[in-house]
Amino acid sequence: MGVQIIISGESQCESFAKICAIADYLSQNLPNFCYRIIEKSVLEWKTWLCKINLRNKWHHNESPLIWKELLIEGSKPFYIGGASEFLDYCYSYYKFETYISCERFEGLIDNFNQFKKKLRKEGNIDDQESKGSTEDYAKNITVCISGASHPLTMYIISGLLDMSLGHKSIAKIFIYDKEYSQTFLEYVETECSYVGNNYPGKVVKYTNKMGMALASCDLLIIMDYVPFSLDLSIGDWLALNARCLKKLAPMINASASRNMYIVLPNLGPACYNATILTKVLTSINKKNIVVVTSDLGLELAPIAAEVAEVEMKNMFCPPVWGFVGINHLVDIRNTIHKYNVFQPYNRYVKVRKSSLCVGVLTPEFRTLDYLLHFKENLWTKLLEAKKKANNEELSINKAISLLKFVQVWLSGPNSDDILSLGVVCNGSFGLSFDGVFSQPVKFTGGFWQPAVDYLMPIDPHINILYLEEIAKKIIYLKKSELPKINSYFPCTCPKQNKLIGLEQEKHEEKIKVQEDKVQKSIIFTE
Repeated sequence: MGVQIIISGESQCESFAKICAIADYLSQNLPNFCYRIIEKSVLEWKTWLCKINLRNKWHHNESPLIWKELLIEGSKPFYIGGASEFLDYCYSYYKFETYISCERFEGLIDNFNQFKKKLRKEGNIDDQESKGSTEDYAKNITVCISGASHPLTMYIISGLLDMSLGHKSIAKIFIYDKEYSQTFLEYVETECSYVGNNYPGKVVKYTNKMGMALASCDLLIIMDYVPFSLDLSIGDWLALNARCLKKLAPMINASASRNMYIVLPNLGPACYNATILTKVLTSINKKNIVVVTSDLGLELAPIAAEVAEVEMKNMFCPPVWGFVGINHLVDIRNTIHKYNVFQPYNRYVKVRKSSLCVGVLTPEFRTLDYLLHFKENLWTKLLEAKKKANNEELSINKAISLLKFVQVWLSGPNSDDILSLGVVCNGSFGLSFDGVFSQPVKFTGGFWQPAVDYLMPIDPHINILYLEEIAKKIIYLKKSELPKINSYFPCTCPKQNKLIGLEQEKHEEKIKVQEDKVQKSIIFTE
């Protein structure tokens, strides 16, 4: 009669991942070796282990827990122990021995989600548990915000709690920030609890363990970045941002689901940071890593509406292209607006004073190109508006853009809405960049794909291929390259300006005297 080995453990446990790999190797090389895996999240493990100990009168207290039982229903479990006891068991029964070194299995926990996916396909995980988790995913959404000390967090949380999600609801919003104290983040948690919402219980919760939050997370919002400083070279600034993102990568690889979405607001070198994540994250689908960039279009939209004399309610957000955070192009000329065209009937020409309908208004979509062709003051007005705008207005634009992304994402696997997002290039629009690049996208088939039927930018001064070339060079930029920017502030005091004016007059007189001498010498020679 056959015997199967039951391996249970915590999803973030490194020993559990190693034992699963050994069991998989034995099953491939020994025909009679049969095993089954029971994996529990960090939040569920302690409770589940306590129940197993009570049921079987065991005293096991760590991950993994391994036992064996007969391949018949209702068979009695026989306790084996933990990882070391299982290796002793393998040696005594199968003469199998291995040396488990940290270096050898260093990357195993990072790729363990792929290993679990393989086991699911082979039918080694209980179908009822997988069905239950799928149903919970369809109803409840868990959000995790990393870098939650940023002022943008309050706007995002307020918008998420106030958002209409249809049949879905937000189960938890975890906030995490390694750089700030627990007291400050608990204060943020308390303040967010006063936001009015329809959810029972406490939704916003501070956590000091990122892995616990990621174990059940559906959407990760990353606001960790290093702001630009004039004391740094461009290369050093990018290197600091890369280091900041690489610190999060091990936790995401170890705990997060492959289907989790990662979104970065437009903070710092946003597209560069997202590109770094696509390189270092092995357990997340690259198509699920996006940057919200439509806030740049929202900044320009009211000014463009004023210059073009178009109502804001009839205008869509301008598309944003480029390696946002380093360079970008807001394609204002291809911005779509709704226009009502009057089509008169024949009686409108013949009869002037008629009480009958004289025509019909037909709405159609047009670009703003023909309205902005001779407008040269658009960018000047934008600079003036940016000088007057405060950080709160810019944060609201970023929050609105991110909340719109969440709304479209939760609306279903397919949507007709077109957003400006930084996504991984797939060759559309002629872009071959191996990284994240902002472009118009659609949500199709459960992924954000470039909207290939959208208009190419027609800006006379900037080409998107030029922006792509800059992005390719920035990715391979080394530290200390592109030296720091030395600011120059001219003196504005009247005395200094007067002295500068006198020096300029003396210099001009000297030049005039020299020119007179040259002319006299030419006349003398003639």
